[in-house]
Amino acid sequence: MGRSKENSNSKINRTLLITGIIFVLSGIIALTIILNKGVIFGKRLIPLVAKEKEEPEHVIQVVSSNNYLKDINDKVELTITIDGEDVTNGEGYELTSSDESIVTIEGNTATATGLGDAVITARSTELDIEGTVTISVVVPASKLTLSAEFEKIKVGETSQISHTTRPTEATGVQVRLDYTSSDNEIATVSNSGIVTGKAPGTVTITATDKITGLSDSYDITVTM
Repeated sequence: MGRSKENSNSKINRTLLITGIIFVLSGIIALTIILNKGVIFGKRLIPLVAKEKEEPEHVIQVVSSNNYLKDINDKVELTITIDGEDVTNGEGYELTSSDESIVTIEGNTATATGLGDAVITARSTELDIEGTVTISVVVPASKLTLSAEFEKIKVGETSQISHTTRPTEATGVQVRLDYTSSDNEIATVSNSGIVTGKAPGTVTITATDKITGLSDSYDITVTM
């Protein structure tokens, strides 16, 4: 009687042990499948849920053949594209100027009416999108001359490049300058004309006016 009860308990214990082992193995397999995104032993057991197809984003662009107008009544043609397709001579958009006292719009033509900056907006009449371009009406420079705060600087020091124009800026002349250094290992120059010494030597800093193409240069010497 005692032996029969002992055998019964042994069977129960073995059953519980096997059940426990199966439960642990099932958990390990399930965790492995989750961590491998449904793939186990090189096979995908759980199909990926297909993502909903997103609608493509539409883009409208307006491009000016010249962003700087130099005289009142100067004109420039505008090109409009929607999703990369030229729609300039078609329909489906409208053009507006942020300030008609500076630039007016007629058709696809922008006309200068006064000095300053105007933002031209192309807006789709079918899609909820718009694009912009800035047109500046300026008095162009006829001469550009550079100078520097310091002709000689030490490594780590800075010197501000300045400019003068003819006609003078007091008459309303504008320049949009791009600065470059002849050797960035000796000295670098920022977009605002600040030169920073990097190593001993002499560099040439050049400023070019994006409106007229005028340029001038100035040499800066860097010492220890």
